[in-house]
Amino acid sequence: MADSKFSFLVMNIVLLIAFIGLANIVFGLHRLFFAAEFLFLGIMMLVALVSMFSIHNDIKFGWTLMSFSLFLILMDLLFIYLLKKPQSGLLLPAAVSGLIGFLISVMNIQGEEAGRESGKKTGSVRKEFKPGKYIASKTGKKFHSPKCDWAKKVKKQNAVWFNTKEEAQKAGYKADDCV
Repeated sequence: MADSKFSFLVMNIVLLIAFIGLANIVFGLHRLFFAAEFLFLGIMMLVALVSMFSIHNDIKFGWTLMSFSLFLILMDLLFIYLLKKPQSGLLLPAAVSGLIGFLISVMNIQGEEAGRESGKKTGSVRKEFKPGKYIASKTGKKFHSPKCDWAKKVKKQNAVWFNTKEEAQKAGYKADDCV
């Protein structure tokens, strides 16, 4: 659990650096290219918000969505660099933090898959419940046969089962008419 909290914290810092760098670069662009990149920046911020919410709440697709969004941000930074060669000093920190975040999210995806596979191999522990021949309520004074109408009224959380009449009588219960 501490590892997931640490990954969540690091991912928040990575996103902060990546989005500050990307926003600085986008605001240095002009006209139609600015409008398209500004729209892309807004969409990526919303996607990052949804993925961070799902990561925080342990929803399955959180890390996958985060790695996808960071991959798109890295491709966008490469696209901007190849077309405009921006003079901003934040391109390299944004790209490095995006790459670090991408690697962290991929490692968390692989960790979740390994956890699911190991969970399948071990099998789940199943609690078996085998009732006895007689039932009584913790709050009652009599014990009953399981087919008795009164026995059907006993709540499961209050049910006490006995294998023999003697066990029930030793526990302080009296036999009902249905026994």
